[in-house]
Amino acid sequence: MARTPSKDARAKLLRATAEILVEEGIDAVSIEAVARRSGVAKTTLYRHFGGIDGLVFAAAAASVSKTDGPDTGSLIGDLREIQRHYLYIASSGINRAVFAWMLTRAMRSPEAAALFRRERIQPRGPTVVALQRAVARGELPPTTNIELAMHVIQGPLISKRIVDNSDLTDDEFDTLLEMTFRALVGVTAERDDRREQP
Repeated sequence: MARTPSKDARAKLLRATAEILVEEGIDAVSIEAVARRSGVAKTTLYRHFGGIDGLVFAAAAASVSKTDGPDTGSLIGDLREIQRHYLYIASSGINRAVFAWMLTRAMRSPEAAALFRRERIQPRGPTVVALQRAVARGELPPTTNIELAMHVIQGPLISKRIVDNSDLTDDEFDTLLEMTFRALVGVTAERDDRREQP
């Protein structure tokens, strides 16, 4: 099915934003620069994204949604592959700068905070899908809070790689992964046990 002109314009704007981010960094992204590179009118940009915040967050979300989630047969196997991919993404100074920019925007504006949350916790994102599969396999109980589980998974890597700006050794990566997995499995199972007690 052919894309509509509106979808084509949106795709051009997202592609232009991604190109500017890669080539010049977050500080070079502006309404004028994106409109010029994409060939799409600024009024169309505002109609689709509302402004620069919505545009950058949408570009970041698009890059996540393109990531195919692995299906290794186990939650810890899936998380290992997903987290290694995100570590690779975070090895780029440009990507870390974009994340810091989004975090700063989110702290200043409720609207940007909502955009940031949608970018990090996507219904069909690879980590959410991995958690849902783990529930279906019985590795996690049906009562698992997927959103809170996402925070448990993302937090250690964000703290170490983005906040501390530190590389992870293989041993550190494996340790963080094991701690995260145990937290997810242990806490959710313990809470379910408490609920079942008379």
